[in-house]
Amino acid sequence: MVVTKISQTRTRQSTRHSDHPAGGLVLLMTCLLLTACAEQPVPQLDAAIHALEDARVAGAEDYAIEIFAEAETAYLQAKKELDQQRDRLQFFRDYQPATTMLTKVLTSAAQAKREAIANKEEAKANAEVALAYARQNLQDTRSLLLEPSIPVTDQGQLDQLTLAFQAAETLLAETESIMTEENFIDVMTTAHSVESFAIRIQEQIISARQLAAKRQV
Repeated sequence: MVVTKISQTRTRQSTRHSDHPAGGLVLLMTCLLLTACAEQPVPQLDAAIHALEDARVAGAEDYAIEIFAEAETAYLQAKKELDQQRDRLQFFRDYQPATTMLTKVLTSAAQAKREAIANKEEAKANAEVALAYARQNLQDTRSLLLEPSIPVTDQGQLDQLTLAFQAAETLLAETESIMTEENFIDVMTTAHSVESFAIRIQEQIISARQLAAKRQV
């Protein structure tokens, strides 16, 4: 009889404990936390991939190299973390670190895109200036080659300088044609080379003609 009463008392206490609002809330929050940590961050992963592609299309690989590399590194780390979590038993999976890394990907990729757009515009302006200087120096070289009043050492040397000038003109024309492809860094680099080449040809023409003039005195 005493045993039965004790058993009934424990049953009622157990029932009251499970029905307590605070105890139920704690249990619910614990379940939600475990579920959230064990759920793969698929939307975040898709968003990260999309953000990286947007940055790449904007030219981040060329015009925002460092920050884009950070975004790619964070993405690779997140992928590795996701793979490691998938290898665990479901109850022990925790995707929160991967989610944090993917957030870093989104932030860095967005910054890389902004920097790429800004740097690309600056590179375009610099390329246009470099092309203008190259054209002007080639025009100055052409004027020197066509100047008849100054003698040359020999016609063979003049012919060689003329061929060099024509090669520089061809290179500049090819460089101008790739402006539409938005390879502004390559355009700027090549234009500077053409400019330097044209200046060297001018110096050789002037030097040769000065030497020839001295010999005729």
